Amino acid sequence: MNTKIIFLSFIIAFLVSGTLFAQENYKTLVYEGNQKFNGKNYDGASSKYMEAIKSNEKDFTAHYNLGNALYKNKKYEEARTEFEKAQKLSQTLPDKAAALYNLGNTYMQMNQPDKAADFYKQSLKQDPYNEATRKNYEIAKLKEKESQQKKNQQSKSGKGGGGKDQQQNDDQKGNPKDQKQDQGKGQQNQGESQQNNDPDQNQNNEGKMPKDLENAILNKVSEKEKETAKRILNKDSYSMPESNEKDW
Repeated sequence: MNTKIIFLSFIIAFLVSGTLFAQENYKTLVYEGNQKFNGKNYDGASSKYMEAIKSNEKDFTAHYNLGNALYKNKKYEEARTEFEKAQKLSQTLPDKAAALYNLGNTYMQMNQPDKAADFYKQSLKQDPYNEATRKNYEIAKLKEKESQQKKNQQSKSGKGGGGKDQQQNDDQKGNPKDQKQDQGKGQQNQGESQQNNDPDQNQNNEGKMPKDLENAILNKVSEKEKETAKRILNKDSYSMPESNEKDW
């Protein structure tokens, strides 16, 4: 009986020591990765974080820091994957907010402002008073609106392509008799039209804003949005928290 107890105690001690060793190894690898990251050796940092993940793939820190290192190397697809894992593994609100914020940054770099805005919004739910997240959310929404306006313009120009030319061709192909009548009217009223600057058109458009003035106002609105974007852009925009160093 005593022999069995001793044997079980030995197994438990072995397992505990093995777990402790794995934890220490994990912490060491993350620390070494952080040192390389701070020295801007992002490839070296990535290698250390990957080793740490092999040692413990269920911890937030190595995934989050690996995402940062990949992001710095502009490997945005890979960084996105790591930040997604990190936010799922996060145990605290600050960790979750940071991972969601970095997902927003990553989608901005991937030119997907709609998704970026969604992740910034989720991050703000975890950390409502984070000014950097709020600014980036506003920028993402502006870029999303700008992108949508460009698509709408392209869509309109695509549908209207050749419309004016076709109309001119149709007019030219019209009834010759009508064309002669129009020419006669044009010669008869030539003097009047020059003096009155087409009074019929002025009557029909009474109370309407001239098209050139409307376009000028629309352009001003667009410029205002650009100015707003410039105001909210600063050196902290698209920034991200550094490596997640912890006091172990």
